Amino acid sequence: MRTRDIREILPELRRSKGWSRERLAHSAYAVDRDGTSAAQIAAIERGRRRPSARTMAALAEALGVAPTVFAEYRLAVARHVLDERAVGLDQAITRLEELGMEPVDIDPAQIKRHSHHGRRARS
Repeated sequence: MRTRDIREILPELRRSKGWSRERLAHSAYAVDRDGTSAAQIAAIERGRRRPSARTMAALAEALGVAPTVFAEYRLAVARHVLDERAVGLDQAITRLEELGMEPVDIDPAQIKRHSHHGRRARS
């Protein structure tokens, strides 16, 4: 079964409430004062913008659903709990082991292509 992405789920949820993009943007603003515009919502629904976890959480709350309804939100959370810069190496490894994700069979060339190698360290 294929995982449905936010560009499919978001408009379904919005339409099920009878809301326009403007109405959703207004409701999401009430949740998170940084806000999300109707234009940004349109871009998300068209697959032209990848929303942050914070934006997805605000949209979900405005719509009255859990943010985990969005697969991209679940993935963002997983990235965070496994990011050694965010949670520390020991905690990231503990989470990795708890999730049963080690060892993972993957071509090392794929890892190099998607790794942080070459990025400047954050201060």
